[in-house]
Amino acid sequence: MMMIRKMYFAIIVVLLPLAGTSAQETFNLDSLLAASVGGPPAVAKLRDVTTMYAGGSVSLNGLPGRFESYVVVPDRIYLKVDLGTFAVTQAFDGEAAWQQDQNGMVSELSGFEKRSLLSQLYLQTYSFLFPDRLPGRAEYRGLAERDGALCHEVAFFPFQADTIYAFFDQRTGYQTAAVIYLDNLETVTTSGDYRVVDSVAVAFYSRSTTTGAPLFVEMQVDTLAFEAAVDPGVFRRPDMAADYRFPTGRDSVIVPISFTAGHIYVPATINGVRKVRMILDSGASTNLFDSHAVADLGLEVVGDVIAKGLAGYDKVNLVRSDSLLVGDLVLLRQVAGTADLSGLQRPDIEGEPFGGLLGYDFMSRFPVLIDYHAQQLTVYDPERFTAPAGGSEVPFELTMQVPTIEAELVGIRGKFLLDLGNVFGLIIHPGFSEAHNLLQRLDDVAEIETGLAGVGGGLSGRSGYAASFAFGDVRIHSLRVLLPESSAGLSGSRELAGNIGNLVLQQFRILFDYRRQRVIFYETPAGAR
Repeated sequence: MMMIRKMYFAIIVVLLPLAGTSAQETFNLDSLLAASVGGPPAVAKLRDVTTMYAGGSVSLNGLPGRFESYVVVPDRIYLKVDLGTFAVTQAFDGEAAWQQDQNGMVSELSGFEKRSLLSQLYLQTYSFLFPDRLPGRAEYRGLAERDGALCHEVAFFPFQADTIYAFFDQRTGYQTAAVIYLDNLETVTTSGDYRVVDSVAVAFYSRSTTTGAPLFVEMQVDTLAFEAAVDPGVFRRPDMAADYRFPTGRDSVIVPISFTAGHIYVPATINGVRKVRMILDSGASTNLFDSHAVADLGLEVVGDVIAKGLAGYDKVNLVRSDSLLVGDLVLLRQVAGTADLSGLQRPDIEGEPFGGLLGYDFMSRFPVLIDYHAQQLTVYDPERFTAPAGGSEVPFELTMQVPTIEAELVGIRGKFLLDLGNVFGLIIHPGFSEAHNLLQRLDDVAEIETGLAGVGGGLSGRSGYAASFAFGDVRIHSLRVLLPESSAGLSGSRELAGNIGNLVLQQFRILFDYRRQRVIFYETPAGAR
């Protein structure tokens, strides 16, 4: 059983502009930070800087491309990575953070993804030198060993939140490394090729690697300018061009589904020729084709990314399809993942062969209403949509493109993913369980007899019964929950309490509305339960 598949692009642009002179015999943090950018003349220059631009080459897991970054002091940042066949953009406009993905979809960034972008903004506006800019602080940690050498260690706390650990060479004062955390992922960035631009010392090269995940990024700056001309429009959230065709004159389409063995199977056609059944999966932050189903279609390979699963991480290839037909709807020129998903195939499912996962790239474009009992999916024209009356509306935010809601388990609040690919029900992450001593709050705790598998590997652990689980106006009593032992992948998340799957969701008719960032739970008719 596959629990979660989250595919995402991490734009890692850690251009800490810290270089300088040798450390003084009597250490002073303010002096180190001033010297690290080139001394008093550099600080004076930076005090008056209002805009900055950086551009150059990038390699994402070996795929070459270009990047560019604009900053307007104190609170706007724009980052774009263009890999030729697709591009990914992130920005903060002073109020909201947003991302445009490889298929042109725009979504709001929140949680640790937003904080990661704001950390970039804090560093690139030199707010560690000027407390009147963005909130944060720096703290000297003493000498620490890094790559076989003793370095000055400084902890930065952008927005008084997540910590960035920076290491400075004792002899030169140059920053040699930085360590940041994206939830339970550790990313280490090494810096070099220091150059002086308008009296300011800047690292022109960086390499970032992520521990436990097949992700690395190399960046080489070739252009850097202070007081660069910046079009204010780049920070504004862009409109999305329609990359789909909805049937003319209709405001909704009904697609028959098969809810079998905990999965929702949807008929689809790839490139007009390959009829398949795909699993509807809100836990997949892109569409993902089974490599066996598309092996002979000649789909263009455009790169690869990491897939974050409940038990670990895998690397998957990216391909571009000409069309993906679902009912009478057509998605055009989509970039999707492709991987060996043979472990998800069910020999007892009749009809077309298994084709993969329908994730964010499908669900984010249309409001969709899932009726488990009637076994049908209603897809609405987003331009003419009005939600059916009734139901309990619950707002969500996106965590790596996956809907995440606030919920309460036995009186304890936390953030839970809504995962249509989770066949089990309610999965609780070890960090949340341990922090709140859940094993003492559950009934009938026992070892699970069968491991659960998905992207990243298998799981084992315990299960128990929770007296209550509530979100919005919905309250469920005596609910079985799974507590996996693994702390790898999503199970090790420090941000998320767990994820909600189909054994919980099938009790309702559920409407996902990504544009308004809400999910609506409707009661299932009594005779249909």
